[in-house]
Amino acid sequence: MAAVGFVETEGFVPIFDAVDAIVKATNVTVEGVLRLGGGLVAVALSGDLATVEEATEIAEETAKAVSGAQVRSVVFANPCDAVAAVAAHTTLLEGN
Repeated sequence: MAAVGFVETEGFVPIFDAVDAIVKATNVTVEGVLRLGGGLVAVALSGDLATVEEATEIAEETAKAVSGAQVRSVVFANPCDAVAAVAAHTTLLEGN
């Protein structure tokens, strides 16, 4: 895993539209979608750095177009073990 990225917005619909757009346009791995609380939803992505950066940009644009809400993202190149674990096992953040 060379890079991981996270995209966050309000609601599942914008995230699902974003996931649909990124898997059609890039070769990124969608690691999972998670509820963060307060209506916030995020998607975790992994792949090579350029692909993850492109995917997060596409996801942001798509989610903003669908919801008009704020969209936040972050990309980690060569993530530390803890960040890589959260991306690979999104259930760690959901308290399940």
